[in-house]
Amino acid sequence: MPFRDLIGHRKIVELLSRSIARQSLPPSLIFCGPAGVGKRLAALATAQALNCLQPRAKVDDRPAEGDADACGTCSACSRIARGVHPDVLVLEPNDKGNIRIDVVRDAVDRASYRPFEGRRRVTIIDQADALEKSAQNALLKVLEEPPSGSVFLLVTALPDLLLPTVRSRCPQMRFRPLAASEVAQLLVRHGHSEQEAYAVAALADGSVGRALEASAADVMEADRKSTRLNSSH
Repeated sequence: MPFRDLIGHRKIVELLSRSIARQSLPPSLIFCGPAGVGKRLAALATAQALNCLQPRAKVDDRPAEGDADACGTCSACSRIARGVHPDVLVLEPNDKGNIRIDVVRDAVDRASYRPFEGRRRVTIIDQADALEKSAQNALLKVLEEPPSGSVFLLVTALPDLLLPTVRSRCPQMRFRPLAASEVAQLLVRHGHSEQEAYAVAALADGSVGRALEASAADVMEADRKSTRLNSSH
């Protein structure tokens, strides 16, 4: 999704958007913060903004969040969202919960080539803390001397599990827990009633992921607590 559709993290969004517009985005970044607060979505929005075919600088005649944003609807944006764009690669842990060195070596090799059809090759490593030590070491050279057309985005809730040599090569964008009102806003988008959304959001500790994973029983309990709280006033 485009930057403008992300929930919360306005300062980070503005910084990313402005850096892309000014062509000053660092070639490697760590997106760190609690699980379920939107780090991966922000990484995908960055990939879209870098490769959108119809980039937008304004939304409804107002300045966008920063200076550059993706349209969210062109073929490049759609394929990035679906995970099938040739210049945007997302690495994830395997069934054993690891990201192995051979996968990283292949990604590093791909990053050395010019973009196939977009403006930048973007490699997103989701749950980067799952990188095996050897895989992290395989990343060091490309993080230190990145190809001019490539960007590496490491997404993690546990940045301390990354090697100090990896962390030292990547500026960190620190994502904070969302406000309950921001979590509720997204839950309403997913079909919850407003009362139900606020009740669940109050129990989610600022994590949209945790709120979306709430079971029916969780929702009913949250709704009962909300009802009791309202009736006590």
